[in-house]
Amino acid sequence: MYHAQRPLTGPPLRGLAKPPIRLGAEIPVAGMTDPSSALPEGAELASTGGFNAYIGPLYRLPDEEEGAVKRFCFIAAAHHMNASGTVHGGMLMSFIDVSMSRTTRLVTGAKRTATVSLTTDFVGPGRLGDVIQSRVRISRRTRSMLFLSAEIFTADRVLGVANGLWKVSEAS
Repeated sequence: MYHAQRPLTGPPLRGLAKPPIRLGAEIPVAGMTDPSSALPEGAELASTGGFNAYIGPLYRLPDEEEGAVKRFCFIAAAHHMNASGTVHGGMLMSFIDVSMSRTTRLVTGAKRTATVSLTTDFVGPGRLGDVIQSRVRISRRTRSMLFLSAEIFTADRVLGVANGLWKVSEAS
């Protein structure tokens, strides 16, 4: 059996130091007894399985600008850190990929979408305990493709900007 086929509820996968964070599990964040208390108002759990179970939890936030801007967030926890003590760039890219993909599905009603291209520029570090947010906009839309732009930020600084292209595979 391949590792990707093993259920998330069994013993830890060989090679992983710890099993993935389970939904509803406490997230180790320095100095916080209840990290979810730091979430912005209106946050709803958005990560429910698959790869997102490893990087989450991720949350959806209320839209801005009359629905034109979709918002998401996560709280930077110990499992998001790199060896330098800041949020791993791969985590930020995964977060923006999920944010843009969810935005594409929300806007189109599609059941399946695929990342065609994603470019991310990092401009600042995320730190343990930060509430890291994304703000995603659709720049252009064709019958089967969406062009998106996003920014990743905390309360007091921008961490990065991203541009992406998504293929809509199937509409509902």
